[in-house]
Amino acid sequence: MYFENVVFDATDPQTTGRAWEAELGTETLTDEEAGFETRLAVPGGPELDLCFQRVPDEPTGTPRLHLDVRDGELTALRLESADPARDLAFWEWLTGWTPVAGSEVRGLRHPSGRGPVLALVPEEQPKTDAKNPTHLDLRLESDDDAEAVASGIADRGGRELHFAWGDLPWRHFADPSGNEFCVLAARKG
Repeated sequence: MYFENVVFDATDPQTTGRAWEAELGTETLTDEEAGFETRLAVPGGPELDLCFQRVPDEPTGTPRLHLDVRDGELTALRLESADPARDLAFWEWLTGWTPVAGSEVRGLRHPSGRGPVLALVPEEQPKTDAKNPTHLDLRLESDDDAEAVASGIADRGGRELHFAWGDLPWRHFADPSGNEFCVLAARKG
């Protein structure tokens, strides 16, 4: 399994996506009515897709995932947490990213040591029932067992979420602090 996407709810995905693309110097992958996707390719490191999905109404949830940009570079993905130490272990297992040494921030980085830090920061307020307007996606590898991954998430304090959105090729989960994320099916072929 690997960390693949940062997903944003947006009433105007093209405008929002192009603004982020201009800020980060990323490459357009998809530009359709339903959404806009742009890829951040870190040389010698991870590829992360920023996906802007169309929603009918302006997102109302308080953002719990924040992107830090410095001099046109995505330096951190700050995820609010009720217990950063606990959630660091959860996300380390989930992403395969490694703890950042010598930092005050509880964070993880791609095993290459390159790219943004996934920083677990103390939450400003407890998670409500409102959907996060920005969330993370992970993708299964072809040899991953989806049910074993779901069990591992539950064993580590996460839980599966069920929505009446019809059949989708991914599953919705929440981390131990309630932050939503998706686990996407392995790519075919």
